[in-house]
Amino acid sequence: MARSGLSIRMELVSGHGADLWPRPGRVFAASRAHSFAGLASAIDLGFARWDLAHLHLFTLSDGTHVSPLDWWDGEAPDGTVDGHATKLSRL
Repeated sequence: MARSGLSIRMELVSGHGADLWPRPGRVFAASRAHSFAGLASAIDLGFARWDLAHLHLFTLSDGTHVSPLDWWDGEAPDGTVDGHATKLSRL
């Protein structure tokens, strides 16, 4: 099986109650074996976020939500899968 990496472009569209233009962006290189939790950490570091204690939730094209379930205290949206265990191969 051929191995291929991912090039993932992220843009911040808003923050502090304002829409951002031009949108600051970053391109991340990742392996399909990386987890969504790892991607979230890379995004925080790549955008130099000072507050790392916030929830994150990815929504995939099929509508699946991905987030660390231990952060939700049992109140994660229905159908959410664990971001620590879910790999980027789902993309």
